[in-house]
Parts: sequence; structure tokens; C-alpha cells
Amino acid sequence: MTIETPATLARARFAAEIPRDYSPRRHLLVHTAVGALGVVAPLAALSRVHLVELLIPPATFVATNLIEYLGHRYLMHRRSRALPYPFEAHTLRHHRCFAAESMAIGEPRELWLIVFGTREVALALLATLPGVALLAALATRNAVALAASTIAAHYLLYEWIHLVSHLPGEHWLARRSTLAGFRRRHALHHAAPGINFNVTAPLWDWLLRTLRR
Repeated sequence: MTIETPATLARARFAAEIPRDYSPRRHLLVHTAVGALGVVAPLAALSRVHLVELLIPPATFVATNLIEYLGHRYLMHRRSRALPYPFEAHTLRHHRCFAAESMAIGEPRELWLIVFGTREVALALLATLPGVALLAALATRNAVALAASTIAAHYLLYEWIHLVSHLPGEHWLARRSTLAGFRRRHALHHAAPGINFNVTAPLWDWLLRTLRR
């Protein structure tokens, strides 16, 4: 006998919005392939990289990690009249479907509720464009290429860590000890949405005192 909870009822309701021809495998493969291309392609443009340019990837990661934090905290968890979609998709849909006590997906099609859609990817890219444009105006082509590659890598990291955080406990990825901390922190976020906004490295949660372990 299946016990109905608010989360399972929400999933059943939102399941009606999943397109009939939706393929979770295709969704994940396309996003991963495009993200991987975004990591590799800019690196092909590198030429005579100077030592100082190697500071760009860690600096870009820290900046992208801040965008992740701010977007999650202030767009996904606070309704904005100018941009209501992130709040509706994340708080009203994702959090309702995956309560702290029922974090795991029940079937592959529920990846639609986990992995970013086209609109989310577009918003994430738009958030990074000002920084990339500033870098293009002030720095070298190598710096821009390294930054673009790092942004794509951060995006892939976000998607896969978020996915692993919602896999059933018996899944082989969920059983990796190296990923246990990510899963635990994200489960705590679903229990108390005012903490643990970083899905990837919890740098800004630590700096801004919203980190709980």
C-alpha cells in the first residue's frame, strides 16, 4: 500500500505537465554533452597561456559559485514580479515535490523535475554574460576561454550533484562516500530552505553563515 504524502501528491499533479515524449535519458545526455562541449571547446582556442592567466579558472569558479548562491537564495526562494519563473519552478514545484523526508525520485521521468530545462539554462547563461563581457573587454582571449570553460564545468557540477542528491539511497552514485556531504547538505536545505544555498562547493554558504552540516 502506497502512503500518500504532500510530496507524492505534488509529484502526481506536476507529472501531468511532463511531455508525453519526454526521455529522461535524452534530457540528461543532451545537457551533459552540451556542457562537456562548453568545457572543451574554449580550451581549443588557447594559445601560449601565461602563468597569470591560470588564476582565471579559480577566480571564475568563485564568482560562478556566488551567482549560484545569489540566484538560489534570492530568485529561487523569493518571488520577484520582474522574474517570477525561478521561484515558481523551484519553490512551488521542486520543493513541493521533494520534501526532506522524500528526496529521492520515484521513477526516471521525474528527472524532469530535477534537471534544468531550456529556460533555466538560458537564465544561468544570462547571469554569467556580464562578467564574461567585462573580461573580454579587459583581458586576453585566453582569459575569456578559460572563464567560459570554467563556467561550463561549474554548470555540469551543479547539475550532477543536484541529481545525485535526489537519487535513491541504493543507487551506486548515492552510495559514494565522496558525495555523502553534498546529499546531506541538500537534504537539510529541503528541510530548512533558509540554509545551504550552494549545491556545489559550499563556499558562499560558509562565508555568509548559511552553511549547516
